[in-house]
Amino acid sequence: MVQTNDEQAVAEVVRKQVSGMIDGDIEELRQIILPEAELVHVTEVIQTRDEWLRQIKLGRMHYFNNKEVLFQVTIDGEQAEVISRNEIDARIYGFRNTWPLQSRTQLVKRDGQWKIISSQASMY
Repeated sequence: MVQTNDEQAVAEVVRKQVSGMIDGDIEELRQIILPEAELVHVTEVIQTRDEWLRQIKLGRMHYFNNKEVLFQVTIDGEQAEVISRNEIDARIYGFRNTWPLQSRTQLVKRDGQWKIISSQASMY
């Protein structure tokens, strides 16, 4: 399947989010996730970008590894959605597990750059 430039750019942003989580790269995550973004945790707790990044910085959410299982990009003009499934090895609030997570990530194109505006995680 041939991807468009926008599909490739969207995929790159979402994969940077995952690698940024594993690397603990707060600055990378801050650059690709908009300040007003809402992130919905698998427990349905809603966090702002800065609240989530603070949890990573404090070590309350520590990501070790990831295996991508599914990755689908849909683009509609200046908006995009990525449905992804990942097996993420993480320690969340003291509990380490390999979590089978499905994420629905929404992106918007601002000033020619794709940025994450929301993400919702659930178990699959």
